[in-house]
Amino acid sequence: MVNSVFFLQVEGIEGIMAAYGSALRNVALAGPTLFGQVINTAAEIAGRSLSQDSSKYFVLLIITDGVLTDLQETKDALVMASDLPLSILIVGVGGADFKQMEILDADNGHRLESSTGRIATRDIVQFVPMRDVHGGQISIVQSLLEELLGQFLTYMRCRDIKPHTVNLPQAPFQDHPV
Repeated sequence: MVNSVFFLQVEGIEGIMAAYGSALRNVALAGPTLFGQVINTAAEIAGRSLSQDSSKYFVLLIITDGVLTDLQETKDALVMASDLPLSILIVGVGGADFKQMEILDADNGHRLESSTGRIATRDIVQFVPMRDVHGGQISIVQSLLEELLGQFLTYMRCRDIKPHTVNLPQAPFQDHPV
């Protein structure tokens, strides 16, 4: 079993795309496909940040070519993580059957349920099969980020976290003759 997890801190879309491009060149995908442990690790990092800085929000990018072998563990991890400042973007590559990823995405209006019956507080997953965007009608970035802003805003609103006010220095008024 191969387990490759890379933690990167990137800024902006350019950082995400550079990390994705690097992963495509340097990572070989292999099975089994296990998300539960990776999501739990990301949730642990997001959870620890709450005591330090409530304005941080985390995004986990998963690139997969396979069918999940730990679907229930993954659902359990996602339900627990739905309370945290975390969104998960999943890119499906190749021709695998990605029906399970659609379930995780929960775009059908049904929130995920854990093995204990707990319902996710919010949808934190956006799944995009690469084959759907490979034709060029819509970009992978646009597809991946389509729900991210809503997930972020839902989290911040539920916790009544308001944007920090930025006081920009005022330019001194200069009287110019007309």
